[in-house]
Amino acid sequence: MLRPGSSDSIAAAQRTRLERDAIEGASRGSTAMQLAWACGPPRQLAVDQPADSNGSAGKANRRSRVVRRNVNLFPCTLVYVDVDATPGPNSTNRDPLSYVSQAICLNNSLRRVGMPRLTIMTNAPALVAQRLESLPLEKRPAVTKLNATIDLPKNMPFYAAHFKLDLLDQVAESLPADTMLLLLDADMVALLPLAPDLIERCAQAGLGVFDISDQVFPAYGSERVVADLEIVAQRRLRNPRWYGGEFLLATPASLRRLVPRARASYARYLSESEGLKHHGDEAFISAALNALVDEGQVLIEVGAYQAVGRHWAGNNYRDLRWFRCCSFVHLPGSKALLEKEARFPDFVPNRFWRHMRVAHLRGRLRHAVKRIIRMLNAERIASLSAYAMRAVKS
Repeated sequence: MLRPGSSDSIAAAQRTRLERDAIEGASRGSTAMQLAWACGPPRQLAVDQPADSNGSAGKANRRSRVVRRNVNLFPCTLVYVDVDATPGPNSTNRDPLSYVSQAICLNNSLRRVGMPRLTIMTNAPALVAQRLESLPLEKRPAVTKLNATIDLPKNMPFYAAHFKLDLLDQVAESLPADTMLLLLDADMVALLPLAPDLIERCAQAGLGVFDISDQVFPAYGSERVVADLEIVAQRRLRNPRWYGGEFLLATPASLRRLVPRARASYARYLSESEGLKHHGDEAFISAALNALVDEGQVLIEVGAYQAVGRHWAGNNYRDLRWFRCCSFVHLPGSKALLEKEARFPDFVPNRFWRHMRVAHLRGRLRHAVKRIIRMLNAERIASLSAYAMRAVKS
């Protein structure tokens, strides 16, 4: 229990107020927004207009905010179904449609914060639609057929994720100019609406990305990661960065610049795959993004704004409380939890966090047990070595 006036109680109250204000602000017109996505282009999310372009109020407005064009969002996720392909390394459910359940949870969380409904792009629209039949129409994600063109070995790690390249290509040619793709992984939840100012910044730059170099470089070694990126990019990169595949905010124009570069990187990636340490869409998309940056493309790093965070249960990379202020949380190691959440008619954050805390504590316990086992094994090996040395000397 939190004590009144304590730092934790104040932080909890501020977080609750932030969530309430953000949801109330976004929910004005959210019903119309969802209907618009079902019937046509979405309503505009944000408009910044000075009160008086000639008076002092207008000057103050111009100092505090920049007038930008209106921006719409198209939330989208990939569900690629192939029963013959090797399941993803982070997937424990062998049901090829388990990602549909995760997408249902994501869509429920999007509806809660007043964002447009999710669109599932899939190579098996009939199967996905059949899985969604039990849901009320107003709670179903939209389903669109993916025109898959790439070919790769079915035993490739993260096999399905490679088809994001086809998704980006297809969306680049179909989105209106005033609409941004919001590409999300299915194993995510929305906790807060994206900040309008961040959306506008991404719209102006063209691309909003999630830089996870600080997680990938230490885990695998910066030299190895950079080497893979430069092999796939076929060039020396000025400032190599690794971008997470779970979040991309992009205008159609920027996608049309990114896709040709990504296809070239993908071809190189496929030919060099046996010698690469890293596999999946992040490798060739990151290489393409790095190449674009070297050519002058501006990227908005959305992780710094807490637009998205990647959480592994049991990992203390960040305090669990930090993620509560993120707009989106990616849970690649907690897919089963999201599939259970999808059974409820609505997404309830308190219930979700209750389950998350339990999963996190279990993860911490597993890590502790593994450390103890490693220590015991090391001690046993040391004892055996000492015994062997004594035997040799005697």
